[in-house]
Amino acid sequence: MKKLILALVITAFAASTCFAQQAATPAKAVVVAPKAPEVKTITGKVESVSVASPATGEKSEIVVVGKNGEKAAFLVKATTTLYDSGWKSILLSDVKKDEKIKVKYTTTKEGVNEASLINLIK
Repeated sequence: MKKLILALVITAFAASTCFAQQAATPAKAVVVAPKAPEVKTITGKVESVSVASPATGEKSEIVVVGKNGEKAAFLVKATTTLYDSGWKSILLSDVKKDEKIKVKYTTTKEGVNEASLINLIK
């Protein structure tokens, strides 16, 4: 009787492996790198410059009139680099109306043009 029970236990144990399921492997997550924003350039004359005023909530902005007459406004952030024609660093307040400049910028998802580089041209 003991041998019969032992044989049944061994058979049941061996048979249980037939019903075992393989552990489900999680699906590999596909990581898509965010698309780098396209850097654009515009060359034109300065129409207006406004320096940030924290008291009123106004942000720094520069408006440029391009070669074919289109106006474009650019947000000037703290990370924006500004250079004169000799590539010396300048402040936004040094940029005056009617000066010729080149602006490198990106457009955000919200449609805001953010200047990354502003360079005065002779």
